[in-house]
Amino acid sequence: MTLKEYPQDYFLVFQNDPYREGRITVNRMEKSFSVEIDVVQKESRKIFKHVDILYHFEDEQEAIDAGVQRLSQFLKGED
Repeated sequence: MTLKEYPQDYFLVFQNDPYREGRITVNRMEKSFSVEIDVVQKESRKIFKHVDILYHFEDEQEAIDAGVQRLSQFLKGED
């Protein structure tokens, strides 16, 4: 069995922005997962806009899905 190391970063390409991308960072806590959502510069990966942090997910995939949904809401202006 291979243990994953955390945090895990996932990057999402924006079709209409060649300079920025979405970053979903999943962290393992004692009994749950959290996810940090940011818009980052594509080249340097520095944070352009911190969107949100969500907590208390039972598994990693649930945290990723919630992070993608939250980023989508932010990009649509549904804050």
